[in-house]
Amino acid sequence: MSNVKLFTLTASDLGKVQMLCGHSPTYRRGYVAKMEWLQARLREGMRYTLLQVGGHNGGMIEYIPGEYAWRGVEAAGYLFIHCLWVVGRNRGHGYGRLLLQACLDDAAGKKGVAVVVSKTHWLPTPKIFLKNGFKLADHADPSFDLLVKPFEPGTPLPRFKQNTRAIPPGLILFHSDQCPYTQNGMTIATQVGEQLKIPVNIIRMDTFSAAQESPCIYGTLGWFFNGELLTYRPLGTQKLLELLESKLAGLSG
Repeated sequence: MSNVKLFTLTASDLGKVQMLCGHSPTYRRGYVAKMEWLQARLREGMRYTLLQVGGHNGGMIEYIPGEYAWRGVEAAGYLFIHCLWVVGRNRGHGYGRLLLQACLDDAAGKKGVAVVVSKTHWLPTPKIFLKNGFKLADHADPSFDLLVKPFEPGTPLPRFKQNTRAIPPGLILFHSDQCPYTQNGMTIATQVGEQLKIPVNIIRMDTFSAAQESPCIYGTLGWFFNGELLTYRPLGTQKLLELLESKLAGLSG
């Protein structure tokens, strides 16, 4: 792996060194917002580490002290992984393990490392973590698992927060700037609300505490309709319409 290196971004690197997430022109607004968001998170102890193969970005890991996690968790004393991503042809070479090990090494002096995973698309999948000594600490519907690798036996484990925030009726979008791919969410929500003639409420989360108190465990994004979680992934207009029209059909039936 002589042509592989890990590069952790600093504040002075932002805008000079290309991040892996959303770097194409299509997501330019989201990319710039992510840089500004990351600038603030670096002051909270976040690490955004690139895996570069032959000088090109092939993967990344993003993690932060658990107190400042942007997920619905109680993980004080742990390092908490937001994202672990190896792209395309770079998969299958052990690069994910390299990124994960960098986080584990960085967690010296902490209680351990934790991450929210799902067997469905978007969040990290559990396989790499289970293979590297993580275990299940908590579960939340519809498909969220909290995995943890404590460094000492008997260490109190992190848990999902039990949030009971009231969700207004209609289409509700909880969103933040953590992910560049969500850049069009507000526009899509507004347009779809007008088309279907349903109320829309957009709730922006600008702090880790707001994300931790989100009614969706994912924290930084959540689409709801009449209090029910539709998805925590970025959506296009057509997919959102399909999800909502099936719900509206059920109400009219």
